[in-house]
Amino acid sequence: MLNQLDDTQRELARITEEYHRRAAGQRVPPGAYSLFNDAALLHVHGIERALLDLLRRHHLTDLAETTVLDIGCGSGSQLRRLLDYGAMPEHLTGIDLLPERIERARHLNPAMQWVRGSAHELPFADAHFDLVTTYTMFSSILDEPLRRRIAAEMWRVLKPGGMVIVYDFAFDNPRNPAVRGITRRHIRSLFAQPGAQFDIRRLTLAPPLARRVAPRSRLLALALADLKLLNTHLLAGITHSPSNANRPS
Repeated sequence: MLNQLDDTQRELARITEEYHRRAAGQRVPPGAYSLFNDAALLHVHGIERALLDLLRRHHLTDLAETTVLDIGCGSGSQLRRLLDYGAMPEHLTGIDLLPERIERARHLNPAMQWVRGSAHELPFADAHFDLVTTYTMFSSILDEPLRRRIAAEMWRVLKPGGMVIVYDFAFDNPRNPAVRGITRRHIRSLFAQPGAQFDIRRLTLAPPLARRVAPRSRLLALALADLKLLNTHLLAGITHSPSNANRPS
């Protein structure tokens, strides 16, 4: 147990250091995520369309009373987007490892709840949230036991009938050893829980290709993304269906 705790703390320290590197521009070129960048705008709009479609397919379009937890929330951009979908700020909670991110999120929207902490020990009661979301969080974790502990915690705080939403890389990045992709099979393994029902789809045109194509032709970039053959990410909705708790997913 002590060794496992030591491994967890080492991995959390590594992740924290890595995010500081990214913030300092050592991993990502300045402006890469700016919405004034055509490739970044294509990326964000693709996630938004796919997320709205996922929520619509599962009849989650009335968000006024929906409680949401975003894990690895950063400065809170994903939660703030939910306000445009009808969510209420007092029902939205974000948690992140880095205190400076939480402080910025709190400054941008003090009506939401912001928590500094690690997702492997969520400070929330069982069955507390209707939606539990995370965006490119699992790929930042190289330690498999930690990944599994976080997935178990996400499931623990999810209400029966609720949904976990995971958006992440499906492939390793050969240029960035600090991330590791998460496949469909891996997502199913992480959330192999009684009653889990999976809805997983590919999206997001490969970023190196998007950076070349989107500034020249948005229509071509959209067409390539719609083909899905060159897409590098997954959007997974994992529904906790109590009526199917005793059936294999």
